[in-house]
Amino acid sequence: MTENVVKTEAEWKTLLTSEQFHIMREKGTERAFTGKYAKHHDHGVYRCAGCAQDLFYSKAKFESGTGWPSFTAPVAPENVLSLSDGGGIISIVARTEVLCSSCGAHLGHVFSDGPEPTGLRYCINSAALQFAAIIDDRTKLAQASAGKTEKAIFAGGCFWCMEAPFEKLPGVISVVSGYTGGAKKNPTYEEVSSGGTGHAEAIEITFDPDKISYEKLLNVFWMNIDPTVADRQFVDVGYQYRAAVFYLDDAQKRLAEVSREKLQKSGRFTQPIVTEIRQASVFYPAEEYHQDYYKKNPIRYKYYRNGSGRDQFLDNVWGKDSK
Repeated sequence: MTENVVKTEAEWKTLLTSEQFHIMREKGTERAFTGKYAKHHDHGVYRCAGCAQDLFYSKAKFESGTGWPSFTAPVAPENVLSLSDGGGIISIVARTEVLCSSCGAHLGHVFSDGPEPTGLRYCINSAALQFAAIIDDRTKLAQASAGKTEKAIFAGGCFWCMEAPFEKLPGVISVVSGYTGGAKKNPTYEEVSSGGTGHAEAIEITFDPDKISYEKLLNVFWMNIDPTVADRQFVDVGYQYRAAVFYLDDAQKRLAEVSREKLQKSGRFTQPIVTEIRQASVFYPAEEYHQDYYKKNPIRYKYYRNGSGRDQFLDNVWGKDSK
Protein backbone atom coordinates (compact mmCIF):
# COMPACT_ATOMS: atom_id res chain seq x y z
CA MET A 1 0.00 0.00 0.00
CA THR A 2 1.44 3.37 -1.04
CA GLU A 3 0.58 6.28 1.21
CA ASN A 4 0.70 9.88 -0.03
CA VAL A 5 0.51 11.28 3.50
CA VAL A 6 3.08 9.75 5.82
CA LYS A 7 3.42 10.78 9.47
CA THR A 8 4.80 9.25 12.60
CA GLU A 9 2.43 7.92 15.21
CA ALA A 10 3.48 10.79 17.46
CA GLU A 11 2.50 13.27 14.76
CA TRP A 12 -0.87 11.59 14.27
CA LYS A 13 -1.53 11.83 18.01
CA THR A 14 -1.11 15.59 17.87
CA LEU A 15 -3.39 15.93 14.82
CA LEU A 16 -6.19 13.57 15.82
CA THR A 17 -8.44 13.39 18.84
CA SER A 18 -7.93 10.41 21.12
CA GLU A 19 -11.04 8.75 19.66
CA GLN A 20 -9.89 9.38 16.09
CA PHE A 21 -6.43 8.03 16.84
CA HIS A 22 -7.87 4.88 18.40
CA ILE A 23 -10.11 4.26 15.38
CA MET A 24 -7.96 5.44 12.49
CA ARG A 25 -4.49 4.34 13.65
CA GLU A 26 -5.30 1.49 16.06
CA LYS A 27 -8.23 0.07 14.06
CA GLY A 28 -10.82 0.66 16.74
CA THR A 29 -14.58 0.91 16.29
CA GLU A 30 -16.95 3.52 17.72
CA ARG A 31 -20.11 2.36 19.46
CA ALA A 32 -23.15 2.03 17.21
CA PHE A 33 -25.54 4.99 16.99
CA THR A 34 -23.07 7.34 18.70
CA GLY A 35 -21.28 8.84 15.69
CA LYS A 36 -22.23 12.32 14.53
CA TYR A 37 -22.78 11.19 10.92
CA ALA A 38 -24.99 8.17 11.65
CA LYS A 39 -28.14 10.27 11.09
CA HIS A 40 -26.57 12.92 8.88
CA HIS A 41 -28.33 13.72 5.58
CA ASP A 42 -26.81 16.94 4.24
CA HIS A 43 -25.67 17.19 0.63
CA GLY A 44 -21.91 17.02 0.22
CA VAL A 45 -18.84 14.80 0.47
CA TYR A 46 -17.38 12.86 3.39
CA ARG A 47 -13.60 13.18 3.60
CA CYS A 48 -10.88 11.44 5.54
CA ALA A 49 -10.48 13.10 8.94
CA GLY A 50 -6.74 12.49 8.73
CA CYS A 51 -5.78 13.80 5.29
CA ALA A 52 -9.00 15.30 3.83
CA GLN A 53 -9.12 12.96 0.83
CA ASP A 54 -12.62 12.67 -0.65
CA LEU A 55 -14.09 9.29 0.30
CA PHE A 56 -17.88 9.12 -0.10
CA TYR A 57 -20.55 11.37 -1.63
CA SER A 58 -23.75 11.90 0.34
CA LYS A 59 -25.76 10.55 -2.60
CA ALA A 60 -24.17 7.14 -1.91
CA LYS A 61 -25.24 7.21 1.75
CA PHE A 62 -28.18 5.10 2.89
CA GLU A 63 -29.87 4.15 6.13
CA SER A 64 -28.68 0.62 6.94
CA GLY A 65 -30.04 0.48 10.49
CA THR A 66 -26.67 -0.65 11.81
CA GLY A 67 -25.83 2.53 13.71
CA TRP A 68 -22.87 3.51 11.53
CA PRO A 69 -22.77 5.70 8.41
CA SER A 70 -23.28 3.40 5.43
CA PHE A 71 -22.45 3.97 1.76
CA THR A 72 -22.89 1.99 -1.43
CA ALA A 73 -19.67 3.12 -3.10
CA PRO A 74 -16.67 5.43 -2.63
CA VAL A 75 -16.08 8.61 -4.61
CA ALA A 76 -13.63 6.63 -6.74
CA PRO A 77 -12.35 3.06 -6.37
CA GLU A 78 -8.78 4.27 -5.95
CA ASN A 79 -9.68 6.50 -2.98
CA VAL A 80 -10.09 3.55 -0.64
CA LEU A 81 -8.23 0.30 -0.15
CA SER A 82 -9.73 -3.02 0.90
CA LEU A 83 -7.73 -5.35 3.10
CA SER A 84 -8.56 -8.66 4.67
CA ASP A 85 -8.53 -8.69 8.44
CA GLY A 86 -5.50 -10.88 8.03
CA GLY A 87 -3.56 -8.11 6.30
CA GLY A 88 -3.28 -8.56 2.52
CA ILE A 89 -5.01 -6.47 -0.14
CA ILE A 90 -7.79 -8.61 -1.61
CA SER A 91 -11.09 -8.49 -3.41
CA ILE A 92 -14.32 -7.84 -1.54
CA VAL A 93 -15.22 -10.65 0.86
CA ALA A 94 -17.79 -11.10 3.63
CA ARG A 95 -15.87 -8.77 5.97
CA THR A 96 -13.15 -6.58 4.56
CA GLU A 97 -11.31 -3.69 6.18
CA VAL A 98 -11.52 -0.33 4.40
CA LEU A 99 -8.68 2.19 4.56
CA CYS A 100 -7.99 5.62 3.13
CA SER A 101 -5.61 5.11 0.21
CA SER A 102 -3.89 8.43 0.87
CA CYS A 103 -2.92 8.18 4.55
CA GLY A 104 -3.68 4.55 5.38
CA ALA A 105 -6.25 5.41 8.04
CA HIS A 106 -8.63 2.67 9.14
CA LEU A 107 -12.15 3.73 8.15
CA GLY A 108 -14.35 0.71 8.81
CA HIS A 109 -15.39 -2.38 6.86
CA VAL A 110 -17.26 -3.25 3.69
CA PHE A 111 -19.86 -6.01 3.44
CA SER A 112 -21.64 -7.62 0.51
CA ASP A 113 -25.17 -7.05 1.86
CA GLY A 114 -25.81 -3.54 0.56
CA PRO A 115 -28.55 -2.23 -1.76
CA GLU A 116 -28.44 -1.82 -5.51
CA PRO A 117 -26.65 -0.85 -7.67
CA THR A 118 -23.40 -2.10 -6.04
CA GLY A 119 -24.72 -4.60 -3.50
CA LEU A 120 -22.09 -3.29 -1.08
CA ARG A 121 -22.34 -1.68 2.35
CA TYR A 122 -19.38 0.43 3.35
CA CYS A 123 -19.81 0.62 7.13
CA ILE A 124 -17.68 3.59 8.22
CA ASN A 125 -16.83 5.16 11.59
CA SER A 126 -18.05 8.75 11.91
CA ALA A 127 -14.84 9.69 13.74
CA ALA A 128 -12.85 8.80 10.63
CA LEU A 129 -14.81 11.28 8.51
CA GLN A 130 -15.15 15.01 8.07
CA PHE A 131 -18.04 16.44 6.07
CA ALA A 132 -17.89 19.20 3.48
CA ALA A 133 -21.12 20.60 2.08
CA ILE A 134 -21.61 20.84 -1.67
CA ILE A 135 -23.99 23.45 -3.00
CA ASP A 136 -25.61 22.24 -6.20
CA ASP A 137 -27.00 24.43 -8.96
CA ARG A 138 -30.55 24.32 -7.65
CA THR A 139 -29.45 25.36 -4.18
CA LYS A 140 -27.35 28.16 -5.63
CA LEU A 141 -30.37 29.36 -7.59
CA ALA A 142 -32.50 29.28 -4.46
CA GLN A 143 -29.86 31.16 -2.48
CA ALA A 144 -29.36 33.72 -5.24
CA SER A 145 -33.08 34.39 -5.15
CA ALA A 146 -33.32 34.20 -1.37
CA GLY A 147 -35.33 37.39 -1.14
CA LYS A 148 -37.84 36.14 -3.71
CA THR A 149 -38.43 32.54 -2.69
CA GLU A 150 -41.02 30.98 -0.44
CA LYS A 151 -41.70 27.49 0.82
CA ALA A 152 -44.75 25.25 0.93
CA ILE A 153 -45.12 21.95 2.78
CA PHE A 154 -47.67 19.34 1.75
CA ALA A 155 -48.30 15.73 2.77
CA GLY A 156 -50.06 13.49 0.29
CA GLY A 157 -49.18 9.94 1.19
CA CYS A 158 -46.11 8.41 -0.41
CA PHE A 159 -43.69 11.27 -1.03
CA TRP A 160 -42.28 9.54 -4.12
CA CYS A 161 -45.57 10.25 -5.87
CA MET A 162 -45.75 13.88 -4.74
CA GLU A 163 -42.42 15.11 -6.10
CA ALA A 164 -43.02 14.82 -9.85
CA PRO A 165 -46.25 16.87 -10.14
CA PHE A 166 -44.57 19.89 -8.54
CA GLU A 167 -41.06 19.60 -9.96
CA LYS A 168 -42.38 20.12 -13.50
CA LEU A 169 -44.12 23.41 -12.63
CA PRO A 170 -42.50 26.66 -13.86
CA GLY A 171 -41.45 28.69 -10.85
CA VAL A 172 -40.76 25.70 -8.61
CA ILE A 173 -37.08 25.69 -7.69
CA SER A 174 -36.83 22.47 -5.71
CA VAL A 175 -38.92 19.71 -4.14
CA VAL A 176 -37.51 17.77 -1.20
CA SER A 177 -39.02 14.63 0.29
CA GLY A 178 -39.03 14.40 4.05
CA TYR A 179 -40.88 14.06 7.32
CA THR A 180 -42.84 16.55 9.43
CA GLY A 181 -45.71 16.91 11.86
CA GLY A 182 -44.32 14.71 14.63
CA ALA A 183 -42.23 15.17 17.75
CA LYS A 184 -39.23 12.91 17.12
CA LYS A 185 -36.07 14.69 16.06
CA ASN A 186 -34.18 13.50 12.98
CA PRO A 187 -36.46 10.54 12.22
CA THR A 188 -35.44 7.81 9.83
CA TYR A 189 -37.60 6.31 7.09
CA GLU A 190 -37.92 3.09 9.06
CA GLU A 191 -39.10 4.95 12.14
CA VAL A 192 -41.65 7.05 10.26
CA SER A 193 -43.00 4.18 8.20
CA SER A 194 -43.53 2.12 11.36
CA GLY A 195 -46.07 4.73 12.47
CA GLY A 196 -44.66 5.60 15.88
CA THR A 197 -43.19 9.09 15.34
CA GLY A 198 -46.26 11.20 14.57
CA HIS A 199 -44.53 12.41 11.40
CA ALA A 200 -46.05 12.26 7.95
CA GLU A 201 -44.24 11.66 4.70
CA ALA A 202 -44.24 15.11 3.12
CA ILE A 203 -42.59 17.37 0.55
CA GLU A 204 -41.07 20.81 1.00
CA ILE A 205 -41.37 23.01 -2.08
CA THR A 206 -39.17 26.05 -2.69
CA PHE A 207 -40.78 28.36 -5.24
CA ASP A 208 -40.56 31.81 -6.77
CA PRO A 209 -43.82 33.63 -5.93
CA ASP A 210 -43.27 35.96 -8.90
CA LYS A 211 -43.61 32.96 -11.22
CA ILE A 212 -46.06 30.69 -9.41
CA SER A 213 -48.52 31.42 -6.62
CA TYR A 214 -49.22 29.49 -3.45
CA GLU A 215 -52.82 29.18 -4.67
CA LYS A 216 -51.59 27.36 -7.79
CA LEU A 217 -49.57 24.98 -5.64
CA LEU A 218 -52.67 24.28 -3.56
CA ASN A 219 -54.64 23.45 -6.69
CA VAL A 220 -51.99 20.98 -7.81
CA PHE A 221 -51.93 19.49 -4.33
CA TRP A 222 -55.68 18.82 -4.29
CA MET A 223 -55.49 17.23 -7.73
CA ASN A 224 -52.92 14.68 -6.57
CA ILE A 225 -54.53 13.32 -3.40
CA ASP A 226 -57.75 11.82 -2.08
CA PRO A 227 -58.91 14.55 0.33
CA THR A 228 -61.89 12.54 1.59
CA VAL A 229 -59.95 9.98 3.66
CA ALA A 230 -58.06 10.33 6.93
CA ASP A 231 -54.90 8.53 7.98
CA ARG A 232 -54.24 6.99 4.60
CA GLN A 233 -53.67 7.69 0.92
CA PHE A 234 -54.57 4.99 -1.54
CA VAL A 235 -52.70 1.74 -0.80
CA ASP A 236 -50.69 3.26 2.08
CA VAL A 237 -52.53 3.14 5.41
CA GLY A 238 -51.57 4.87 8.65
CA TYR A 239 -51.26 8.30 10.24
CA GLN A 240 -47.84 8.65 8.63
CA TYR A 241 -49.59 8.66 5.22
CA ARG A 242 -52.20 11.29 6.03
CA ALA A 243 -52.86 14.19 3.69
CA ALA A 244 -52.18 17.64 5.11
CA VAL A 245 -51.31 21.23 4.33
CA PHE A 246 -48.67 22.53 6.72
CA TYR A 247 -48.90 26.32 6.61
CA LEU A 248 -45.88 28.50 7.34
CA ASP A 249 -47.69 31.75 8.08
CA ASP A 250 -51.18 33.19 8.52
CA ALA A 251 -51.45 34.06 4.83
CA GLN A 252 -50.85 30.44 3.81
CA LYS A 253 -53.35 29.30 6.44
CA ARG A 254 -56.09 31.57 5.06
CA LEU A 255 -55.39 30.58 1.46
CA ALA A 256 -55.43 26.88 2.35
CA GLU A 257 -58.74 27.18 4.21
CA VAL A 258 -60.35 29.11 1.35
CA SER A 259 -59.03 26.58 -1.15
CA ARG A 260 -60.36 23.63 0.86
CA GLU A 261 -63.78 25.26 1.23
CA LYS A 262 -63.90 26.01 -2.49
CA LEU A 263 -63.10 22.38 -3.28
CA GLN A 264 -65.81 21.17 -0.93
CA LYS A 265 -68.42 23.42 -2.56
CA SER A 266 -67.35 22.46 -6.06
CA GLY A 267 -69.25 19.18 -5.89
CA ARG A 268 -66.22 17.33 -7.18
CA PHE A 269 -66.42 15.01 -4.16
CA THR A 270 -69.57 13.67 -2.54
CA GLN A 271 -67.81 12.93 0.74
CA PRO A 272 -66.56 15.64 3.16
CA ILE A 273 -63.04 17.00 2.68
CA VAL A 274 -61.06 15.89 5.75
CA THR A 275 -57.52 16.93 4.81
CA GLU A 276 -55.75 18.62 7.73
CA ILE A 277 -54.60 22.22 7.66
CA ARG A 278 -52.15 22.75 10.47
CA GLN A 279 -49.17 24.87 11.41
CA ALA A 280 -45.85 23.63 10.09
CA SER A 281 -43.20 22.29 12.41
CA VAL A 282 -39.63 21.24 11.68
CA PHE A 283 -39.23 19.59 8.28
CA TYR A 284 -36.62 16.81 8.20
CA PRO A 285 -35.30 15.89 4.72
CA ALA A 286 -35.54 12.18 3.96
CA GLU A 287 -32.59 10.01 3.14
CA GLU A 288 -30.81 10.74 -0.13
CA TYR A 289 -32.07 7.60 -1.86
CA HIS A 290 -35.65 8.86 -1.50
CA GLN A 291 -34.95 12.17 -3.27
CA ASP A 292 -36.15 12.15 -6.90
CA TYR A 293 -36.95 8.47 -6.51
CA TYR A 294 -39.11 8.51 -9.64
CA LYS A 295 -36.02 9.49 -11.63
CA LYS A 296 -33.51 7.21 -9.94
CA ASN A 297 -35.71 4.10 -9.97
CA PRO A 298 -38.28 4.63 -12.76
CA ILE A 299 -39.27 0.98 -13.19
CA ARG A 300 -39.78 0.32 -9.49
CA TYR A 301 -41.55 3.67 -9.10
CA LYS A 302 -43.98 2.99 -11.95
CA TYR A 303 -44.68 -0.48 -10.61
CA TYR A 304 -45.50 0.93 -7.17
CA ARG A 305 -47.55 3.83 -8.50
CA ASN A 306 -49.59 1.71 -10.89
CA GLY A 307 -50.40 -0.70 -8.10
CA SER A 308 -51.26 1.98 -5.55
CA GLY A 309 -54.54 3.01 -7.18
CA ARG A 310 -53.57 6.68 -7.15
CA ASP A 311 -53.70 7.33 -10.88
CA GLN A 312 -56.93 5.39 -11.33
CA PHE A 313 -58.59 7.48 -8.62
CA LEU A 314 -57.27 10.79 -9.97
CA ASP A 315 -58.33 9.98 -13.52
CA ASN A 316 -61.79 9.06 -12.33
CA VAL A 317 -62.21 12.27 -10.30
CA TRP A 318 -60.45 14.82 -12.48
CA GLY A 319 -60.40 13.27 -15.95
CA LYS A 320 -58.75 15.46 -18.54
CA ASP A 321 -58.53 18.34 -16.01
CA SER A 322 -55.66 16.48 -14.31
CA LYS A 323 -53.48 16.52 -17.44
